[in-house]
Amino acid sequence: MRIPAYFSAAYAPDEVPLLARLGTTRDRLQRLGLVDLHEAAPLDPAALDGLHDAAYLQAFLAGIEPMASRQGIRWSPRVRDATLAMLGGQLQAAQHAIERGGIAMNIARGFHHAHPAAGSGFCPVNGLALLAHAMPGRRILVIDCDEHGGNGTEEFAARLPNLHAVSIFGTRFGCRGGVRSWAHHITREQGFPAYLDALRQAASLVLQVTPDLLVYQAGADCHRDDPKSQLRLSTTEMFQRDLAVFRLARRRRIPLLFVVAGGYQSADRVAYLNSNTVRAARHAWQEPIAP
Repeated sequence: MRIPAYFSAAYAPDEVPLLARLGTTRDRLQRLGLVDLHEAAPLDPAALDGLHDAAYLQAFLAGIEPMASRQGIRWSPRVRDATLAMLGGQLQAAQHAIERGGIAMNIARGFHHAHPAAGSGFCPVNGLALLAHAMPGRRILVIDCDEHGGNGTEEFAARLPNLHAVSIFGTRFGCRGGVRSWAHHITREQGFPAYLDALRQAASLVLQVTPDLLVYQAGADCHRDDPKSQLRLSTTEMFQRDLAVFRLARRRRIPLLFVVAGGYQSADRVAYLNSNTVRAARHAWQEPIAP
């Protein structure tokens, strides 16, 4: 089985190493035969109307400084085009999963730190909140397993009645829980058992919310060798994390879209961790479902 995955060369401009490494992940996934690649088309900027503050969106789309670079990545037309390409792939992958009742991947970042007023934390436009914004008639539930809490998505959950967000993290980044948002701060001392307990609580929320689409942000920066990691999860623990989320969607027959995020080791090492996430997805999706 190959996982349907959306990507465009525009995702990975060479001038931004944080984005260029998405191409390294794409290459590895292709080489290993783990994905069936689909070309992502860029998002029409009009689809962003009403998502973020209008002045911020205008600044980002037109390159008006200093607001255009507010997220921490120096603005350029290629950075803007990369963002629009990833957001387009996000909606296309979500529709793929929903229409086929299955799973799809966007080989992109979720941009979970972007909040309604502006971009933040290397995240120009919130691609997780975009799903709820673009599909107001569908319930969207995000399970965010990045090292850093999804503070931007949390703010959007309070505004968008069809968006629910669960964030499990080692570094709070302002994420504290709120309206339709649940925050699980796991310390290194609590360890992986506490992480698994948070995933079980997330599974209970899925049963309560009954989402039309489950969105999984699989952060690679939780890994024990990542310079930003407080969680210090092993490679095996990260695979178990991924498998738990994928099995939840598969066994409940909930369409699932997943993205990659974080990861501050070498591009090759991050690509290795990302490919393990895809392996977990394939494993879960090939398991038989009990009647």
